[in-house]
Amino acid sequence: MSVITPPLIAFIAGIVASSYLLIKAKDNSGEQGTLGVLNASMGFSAVGIMGSGWTWAIHNSMIMGSSSMCATEGLVQCGSVIGDPQWNNLFGIPWGLIGIVSFALIWFFVLSIRMDIHAKWASGYVDLLFYVSLAGVPFVIWLVLVELTMVDGAPHICPYCTVIHIALIGMVACSYFLRQKRDTGAWS
Repeated sequence: MSVITPPLIAFIAGIVASSYLLIKAKDNSGEQGTLGVLNASMGFSAVGIMGSGWTWAIHNSMIMGSSSMCATEGLVQCGSVIGDPQWNNLFGIPWGLIGIVSFALIWFFVLSIRMDIHAKWASGYVDLLFYVSLAGVPFVIWLVLVELTMVDGAPHICPYCTVIHIALIGMVACSYFLRQKRDTGAWS
């Protein structure tokens, strides 16, 4: 099976589009710049939710026997990473499900702020968005270490996992720029 699949292409396109929106909006002051960063945030969180859902689907299909949803051999593949119950769980919960819930929480904060950037509570939600996004970074570092050093004694790179990790890093950047806009008076 090819490593490049239509879902992976769609996820990468989402990352590229969200990155473009962030780069374009981060230095714009006023409401337009804030909304642009929020739009980028929506893109990153949507990719995170969908990518996490895809990895959970792969996990579930591998539990049932095998999966045609990803490559299972070579350096770039997801079978040995997502299919290994030793590494693909946190307290028995698959990482894909944890990603769905985490990115859904991020989506909630982004959408809430986006719907009313002038609300009194929006400023507090910006901080919550930053902290929730930042809380995922240690897990990303851990999972990258697992991929590169611990699974089957050889490096393996899961392309879907990598896209999700990039989406989280994008969310940290977006939430950082939102805080910066709020703190410097460039919010609206």
